[in-house]
Amino acid sequence: MSELRRHRGWGARVRLPAAAVAVLALLVTGCGGGGGSGEKKQLTIALQPGLAYAPLLVMKNEGTLEKALPNYKVSWKVLSSGSAIRDGMISDDIQVGAPGLSPFLVGWNEGVDWKILSALSNMDLWLMAKEKRLRSLKDFQGSDKIAMPAPDSMQSIVLRKGAQQQLGDAKALDKNIVALDHPSALQALMSGQVAGHLTSPPYQFIEKQKGAHVMLRSSDLLGEHNFNLLVVREGFHNDNSEAMKTLFEQTQKAMDTIKNDPDRAAKILAAESDDKPAAKQWKSFLQEEGVRFTTTPKGLMKFAQFMKKVGFVEEPPGSWRDLVFDNLKGLQGS
Repeated sequence: MSELRRHRGWGARVRLPAAAVAVLALLVTGCGGGGGSGEKKQLTIALQPGLAYAPLLVMKNEGTLEKALPNYKVSWKVLSSGSAIRDGMISDDIQVGAPGLSPFLVGWNEGVDWKILSALSNMDLWLMAKEKRLRSLKDFQGSDKIAMPAPDSMQSIVLRKGAQQQLGDAKALDKNIVALDHPSALQALMSGQVAGHLTSPPYQFIEKQKGAHVMLRSSDLLGEHNFNLLVVREGFHNDNSEAMKTLFEQTQKAMDTIKNDPDRAAKILAAESDDKPAAKQWKSFLQEEGVRFTTTPKGLMKFAQFMKKVGFVEEPPGSWRDLVFDNLKGLQGS
């Protein structure tokens, strides 16, 4: 039994009842792009807090997707974890999601019919601690809590890889894990409510500025890897192929904005976070070593292979290309 089933009680496959399929087919036929009814199709995009979602935040702030897709009603949701995004996509409340690698792979393993439209970022994930006594994973005691978004988050896989290397048991710290969104976990770490926070940019940068230190880096354990992805269920993608092509193109343009005009991108990120932090600091985050926005899948197979070892994936895909739509298959991914 996989870890997801153990935690969540899922079945082996995700299938819609026949009646629901028939209703959805009628809906698709009745409100296709440019259909006679004039009713716009729903396109809800879900993301999480953090620097890794900057391309989506640029699109959201500037309304580029709404302008490029006038026949769609574009909505944006900010959720606390990749598993929450996965649940929303399974229930069809969300059409496009931006989970991390491991929630995506867990869903794929359980039969969720989704694939990767684009990678979004490569980012190093750090385990942060404030107490000086905490220098290696051996220093964590049973009462010490380590915060991360969810038990099947990318951070959980990174912690288990570290535990395997340092402690000889990938699951040695499983009981120390507590689920907290990154903004709450930052406050919990600074106030001493948790001993560690396995996080992502910009939270790890902010915590370091506030006196916390780095205990573990995902790049040291798993090499360079994507942090988050842009994923779509196959049925929606196939029924809305032109819109998905446009979404991919707008994602590329947003990445170009971040690269070529970091001041503009930083102002957008500040506006999207109510100037907490200010644009100047967002710009410094964008220029940190190890922060890169890219459409190329990276590290999928390495994560999948380790996730098999710890029970999250029953069998890795034969190739990373099995996980992506055709627009990515010609890239030099991994």
